[in-house]
Amino acid sequence: MSDVAEADAADAAEAEAAEADAASAVHVARREERRSPVPFAAIAFDLLTRLSPLVLLVSFLIVFSILKPAQFATWDNFSAILYASSVSAIIGLAMTVSFTAGEVDISVGAVMGVAAMFTAWAFGHGWPTVAAVAGALAVGAAIGLVNAVLIVVARLNSFITTLGMITALGGVAYLIGDGKTLYEGIPASFNHLVSKRILNLPLVIFYTLALAVVLGYLISRTPFGRRLRATGTGREAAALIGVRTSRYITISLVLGATLAALAGVAQTAELQSANPSIGTDFLLNGVAAVFLGALVSRRGQLNVWGTLLAVVMLRVGLTGLTMVGAPAWVPNVFNGSALLAALLISRAGSGGVPAGLGNLK
Repeated sequence: MSDVAEADAADAAEAEAAEADAASAVHVARREERRSPVPFAAIAFDLLTRLSPLVLLVSFLIVFSILKPAQFATWDNFSAILYASSVSAIIGLAMTVSFTAGEVDISVGAVMGVAAMFTAWAFGHGWPTVAAVAGALAVGAAIGLVNAVLIVVARLNSFITTLGMITALGGVAYLIGDGKTLYEGIPASFNHLVSKRILNLPLVIFYTLALAVVLGYLISRTPFGRRLRATGTGREAAALIGVRTSRYITISLVLGATLAALAGVAQTAELQSANPSIGTDFLLNGVAAVFLGALVSRRGQLNVWGTLLAVVMLRVGLTGLTMVGAPAWVPNVFNGSALLAALLISRAGSGGVPAGLGNLK
């Protein structure tokens, strides 16, 4: 019996020694890494990459203010830009949630369209505002749950799955309104919920900022957020340490779809109408904003505030181009080029996609 105890003690001592050696080796490696000189060019490129969305935003503001001072450089125009950016920002936040979990949900625009049509349909059938909004959010959550079942349970690729959902949900949006734009029965008070001004800014801007604060805190400052990021950056390693990755993927898809539905509700309130294709224009802009926003982070991580900055930057650029009389095809080229530029810069800086999409490399 004593021999067994002595063997166990010896094994424990060896394990402790090995652990101590490993810790020491890690400490030495980190110390040497800190001491090793970093080329100035690498530092400069990293700084330029992280500041690129902000630099572009400031450049757009200066250039278009010079070209169109009477129209562009006004408070009313800046307020209108932020107002128009709000729905795009909510879509960008929706994509940030699912992308952080390592899943590419490109159906958010289609979810937005279905929610917008449902909201308008509900008002047209006499639903009160609270019921119409709650119903639209429930529809979005249900669609997110369907995505989660297909991706988590059936183990389908998230990109292909949500690509198929875009087509299916497009048909649902047309079914709700019989292919027509819905506007009857939407009360004027519904528009006041987003357009009423506080501090000379529309309310929807404050809603968006509040949502960003909550979501940013949730992702970056809570155990839930840490596990969500771990699911996205290293799913197998996260599972080994006990993270229930399937649960976090499901939550991210349901939450992202619910936020997309909220964007549809806000868009219906802003326009006082809804049409079946209302969400298609927001997809590419949202993807570009998410990837551009990731450049702001030192580690190339998807983040809420970077996404918001990118959304505003893109909207400022589009508004300026419109004011200077750019042709109708320019906005599409601008958005597509912004996305490609973000991908190229991200690959040049980190050797791959943003950290939140580590499972897709």
